[in-house]
Amino acid sequence: MTSKPSTPTGLTALFVCLLVLGVLSARPAPSAVSAVPGDPLTGSGEIARTVMTREHLVDGHDFGSPVNEMIFRRRPKGAHPEHTFVGRLELLGEATRGDLEVIQDAFDLRGARTAHLPEFDFEFVQHGSHLIPVRRGLIITEHPQWNYFLEPGRVWKENADAGLSRASFPFALVQKNQACTFNGVMSFLFDDASISHVWYQITQETCYYFKGNFWGMLEAIYHSGSVAGAERIRRRYVREVREKFPRAPLERLAEDYPGVDVYQFGLQVDRRHMTTFGVVMDGVVYTAPCRTRFGESAYCEQMRFPSYSTAKTAYVGVTLMRLAQKYGAWVPELRIADYVEETADAAGDWSAVTLGHALDMTTGNYVDPRTYEDENSHINAFYDARTYAEKMWQALRAPHQDAPGTRWVYRSTDTFVAGRTMARFLSFEEGQNLDLFKWMVREVYRPLKTGPGFHTTLRTADNNWRGLPFTYMGLFWTHDDVAKVVTFLNVDRGAIDGEQLLHPELFAAAMQETPASLGIDTGTTLGHYRYGFYAQPWRSGAAVEVHGPFQVQYMLGYGGIIIVMMPNGSAYYYFSDNAEYAFSAAVEESMLHLRSSE
Repeated sequence: MTSKPSTPTGLTALFVCLLVLGVLSARPAPSAVSAVPGDPLTGSGEIARTVMTREHLVDGHDFGSPVNEMIFRRRPKGAHPEHTFVGRLELLGEATRGDLEVIQDAFDLRGARTAHLPEFDFEFVQHGSHLIPVRRGLIITEHPQWNYFLEPGRVWKENADAGLSRASFPFALVQKNQACTFNGVMSFLFDDASISHVWYQITQETCYYFKGNFWGMLEAIYHSGSVAGAERIRRRYVREVREKFPRAPLERLAEDYPGVDVYQFGLQVDRRHMTTFGVVMDGVVYTAPCRTRFGESAYCEQMRFPSYSTAKTAYVGVTLMRLAQKYGAWVPELRIADYVEETADAAGDWSAVTLGHALDMTTGNYVDPRTYEDENSHINAFYDARTYAEKMWQALRAPHQDAPGTRWVYRSTDTFVAGRTMARFLSFEEGQNLDLFKWMVREVYRPLKTGPGFHTTLRTADNNWRGLPFTYMGLFWTHDDVAKVVTFLNVDRGAIDGEQLLHPELFAAAMQETPASLGIDTGTTLGHYRYGFYAQPWRSGAAVEVHGPFQVQYMLGYGGIIIVMMPNGSAYYYFSDNAEYAFSAAVEESMLHLRSSE
């Protein structure tokens, strides 16, 4: 017979209790998700509004046009929300409801398929007063015209909402097979189980050939419930916010650097077509407001800007230098024909063309040598092509006219061919069918702590638009992404936390920092070009009188996008869409008045 264990008494019982308590206290407590800076909200909730009221949203009032964008910003008096949104937000009637006012349409894009949103049914997780979409980056839809970007928004309480919580978040539509980006916002009320109508509007775009306002009031369903990995999503978001560059309004630049005239920045671009601009200096990004046709954007920090050809620099040129650092300075000498089998049937001659030639746009294969004539008149079929096979066939149609390395002719097709060459080389070195862009994210963008929206790119239509990266365009910036990339290049010179990621000799060649190191002369006012980087010699002006002749390096994007880096460590950028490319006033002001504190 088994005896019954004796019950501990006296000191023995006390010892056992202390032992148990000690063991329990030694166990690590479940890690709590830290708050986002600024939470919890401390406002009173006493907010008076006449537009987008509780009645408007609950009853589904259609305003007949967009409203002022600032209506969607969390107000200082907003109180901390009483409800937590976790689950799916599903919109109803996207394909038939909503309006579009076309402002400019160069290619007759208007129509029912353009006017309406793609199907919307996405998961969100709330953390404090922050509403976080589960899916980040470019979201492929079944819509014939548009894909989505979803960005984090805010949730707060207004007393007049009678117990409901108020939410808004930014989103963007991106044209399929192109990079035109249309920024908007959605707003609604909710409690633990129900939701009001959802108002959406788009009142701003970065697009040279199509402009318009979109708006609508849609019915919605809140599918409340658990979301897989919710705590991980919250932690990642907190880390994302904490890792952002410090951001300040542009006016603060004059306080931090006395003597600076902030009006010299953005001066040379028509403000009606300016999305935003900014200055990066000493680890701070100073930003102008993001303009819309209905006031300042409520979500300028989260707004998405297309890269167009700035991707040739920030993606393809940087990828070359990363490959060279890992495999050798000879990478630019790779022969295109050894990696792109389609060149065997090309109209031109690719037998002696190297990767460096393609990145310099000096392949010798072109139609018309006049500046941008091929880009504007002879490769539209390349842009319209959707699959990889169609794009590559179009890219190789130009005849051979010059020896490689002798004449600069701007052709995005050359960058597409260069991207394929690097992808094939990398696959041979690290594994078959390795994705070049995902490799780049792993090697550079993620260590650089760029945001998740910067980690997706435009791709060919293969596999439902999940094919091969475009390379010649397709990144989508925020202010923070620009600040991190230009600091990586212009200040840290291709290093992160002391580790050199980019080949130093190729980096110096790309930056073209001295007259002796300039790339090929474009024969235009654009200056010189090497590996996707432009260099503009500065030989006159007040700044030259102070510093002597110097170079500025810059990236250029279709429609009016400039990211320029100065030798004093500062950078100036703008996103516009009126085909204006002017930055001399900003360069002069930066070089004359910005001094690094380091």
